Amino acid sequence: MATSVKTTKQDPKSASLDIRTKIQAYPHLKEKIYLQLLLHLHEKRYVSIDDIYAQARKEAESFRYDHDPGSPNIGPEQWSSNERRLIRRLTLKYAHDHLSEEEIDELILAVVKRDYIYALENIANLTDVSFGVLADKVREFCSIPMMKPLPKEEMMGLRVSLLRHFISEHLEYIRIAKHYITVRDLQPVVDNTLGSAAGHGRIGGKAAGMLLGYKIITTTRADQYRELIRIPESYYLRTDVFEDFLTLNSLTKIQHQKYKSTDEIRNEYPAIQEIFRNGQFPDYVVKQCRALLKKLGKHPIIVRSSSLLEDNFKAAFSGKYQSVFLGNQGTLDQRLSSLLAAIGEVFASGLAPDPLIYRKERDLLDYDEKIGILIQKVVGFQYGHYYLPAYAGVALSQNDYTWNPRIREEDGLMRIVMGLGTRAVDRVGDDYPRLVPLSAPTLRPESTLEAQKRYSQTHVDVINLKTNSYEIIPLQELWRAEKMPGVEQIISIEEDDYLQAPYAEIPPENYHQGVITFDNLLKNTPLPNIMRDLLSVLEEAYECPVNIEFSHDGTHLYLLQTRPMARKLEEDAVAIPGNIPPGDIIFSTPRHVRNGRVDNIEYLIYCDPRTYLQLKNDHDRHQLARTVGWLNQKLAGKNFILMGPGRWGSNNIHLGIPVQYHEINNTKALIEIAHRAGDYTPEVSFGTHFFLDLVEKGIHYLPLFPDESDNTFQQDFFNQTPNALSSLLPDATSLESYIKVIDVRPAGKGRLLYMRMNAQQNLAVAYFDSVS
Repeated sequence: MATSVKTTKQDPKSASLDIRTKIQAYPHLKEKIYLQLLLHLHEKRYVSIDDIYAQARKEAESFRYDHDPGSPNIGPEQWSSNERRLIRRLTLKYAHDHLSEEEIDELILAVVKRDYIYALENIANLTDVSFGVLADKVREFCSIPMMKPLPKEEMMGLRVSLLRHFISEHLEYIRIAKHYITVRDLQPVVDNTLGSAAGHGRIGGKAAGMLLGYKIITTTRADQYRELIRIPESYYLRTDVFEDFLTLNSLTKIQHQKYKSTDEIRNEYPAIQEIFRNGQFPDYVVKQCRALLKKLGKHPIIVRSSSLLEDNFKAAFSGKYQSVFLGNQGTLDQRLSSLLAAIGEVFASGLAPDPLIYRKERDLLDYDEKIGILIQKVVGFQYGHYYLPAYAGVALSQNDYTWNPRIREEDGLMRIVMGLGTRAVDRVGDDYPRLVPLSAPTLRPESTLEAQKRYSQTHVDVINLKTNSYEIIPLQELWRAEKMPGVEQIISIEEDDYLQAPYAEIPPENYHQGVITFDNLLKNTPLPNIMRDLLSVLEEAYECPVNIEFSHDGTHLYLLQTRPMARKLEEDAVAIPGNIPPGDIIFSTPRHVRNGRVDNIEYLIYCDPRTYLQLKNDHDRHQLARTVGWLNQKLAGKNFILMGPGRWGSNNIHLGIPVQYHEINNTKALIEIAHRAGDYTPEVSFGTHFFLDLVEKGIHYLPLFPDESDNTFQQDFFNQTPNALSSLLPDATSLESYIKVIDVRPAGKGRLLYMRMNAQQNLAVAYFDSVS
């Protein structure tokens, strides 16, 4: 045994008394603390347990029957009370001789902490324990002074129990989160949680994903990113508040909407929105929201959904529930009224057609879905009377848009915009975010000045503090005669038929000459490398592709959301036959092609972009969208593809048919057609909520440019083939000029249509062939 002794001038008896005094502060743990000191002395080889036992016996002059220790007939004898007293005294002596005061304090705290763990885990395992009781126990645990962490395996059970109570019950989530989210990480969550102390609810999937993504990054890359990366100041309205809201307003039976037909769900949803928006809230919610607004002041906020089902591994629910930006200006009562109305609107979005049809597809309709709310300060700064971040966007760990050999799928893709990130995740009007392949961030498909200007962002999403509203404004309306933080990283100036990234500070009076390119940001800052690294770290932890949403205030990068991709983007390369007769090719394109195939196509639903131009009003365009939705229902179970102008699902109805997810979810492929005669340029939608829906459902996406020489498009086939619309929807005959349903088998003389897409060849072909 090692015999090194700690040097001390303190009287041994006095020192032992000091240790004993420390131990006596925890009378219920006295024996456990003595045992922990004894085991530590043994493990460090200062003195063995056997030696201490032998000394105690010798001093006690106890008689022990000398027997064969291997004899099965004679059992061991217990220590006497005198021996126990001597063992404790000897343990104190050796502890004083060999251990520092810090070591002793740490060993005592370890015993205390283990006792708290045991007690807290027992409480957390009670199914009916209230939030208030459990939250108080978490705070009590976190009040223990910081010390050397206990072995992770000793904490796992407690972490799992608390995660299940406060955060998520999904095992796929807990499997990962238990390695990163500690008990101390949960204290700020429970401190910022809104709801009844007697309630039982969770913070929901969106909040859970944000917290986990942040902890994975700051744990795995602590040295690099701890000061750079943050999450917004966040508050969590638990899912049980949703139940209390329904009960208070006698709306519990409204959950049965999910079992109604698609038409009933769609027709009744506007009334549900109005009822929820004007619903009453429990007094405790009103009181807590009022206190929260006092704390936040007049900083703009966003009210985001965070349902139990959101952002999980089997179904991402990308963009299915609503988020509401609030300027948060005016009197406290006005701000409170706006906040409660926004919460009601987000609650109502769980009963919208898209999430309910999405749930039905994934056999989640019978799940008792509850909506939590994530209330956050909007990331950004004030510029004039506008509030906005410098830039925001979405990033995917797998890049399905590999239009150049220098681009690697595994390095990811970033979709970035100036201002609020809604333009990055939604299909907006005639506007374009910057698509950034993280393999080669400065690479872009547009080479000419005109093309770069045409495919640049021209509008910015902001919060107008003067009108107290979320607005979309032209870029030129944003500029003020004052300096904007970080603008030189965002815009380039047109000089001599060339877009020049600025070398020096741009005077505000020259901002109007700028075009949003992000050239300096992508070339001269570490953001692309940081984003690629973050995505790699998250993908490794999640063990599947991921996507994140982010925002930047000019100083810090904020993680807004982390979600697993419910289905891997890439597929194996698909062989395209090399001997297809030209007359059998219906369309082909060498642009924006992913890997994929659709066999035995039975129907084509074709909306001619040129006749869409002739629709006289918005009502007719919306009616066309509803007709597409009815066909989508009618042909469910059939192999059909949708072909139409510009941007399916755009919020600008002049640029594409304004369908929603539940109106296209049964198609096998979605084709976007752009003729030169119209302004229906397809937006490469990779990274949007719209695109994530297509990927998750296995719907293939393809843009066509019929007037380009490298595309094939048999216009005569689409013009001359009979229209089967009236046979499927007799009430839709008035729209036969605008929408055509082609029954492929008679059109192909008994043959069906096949579509092959090969990303490596960057070629997609649809052709007739005999049924195999």
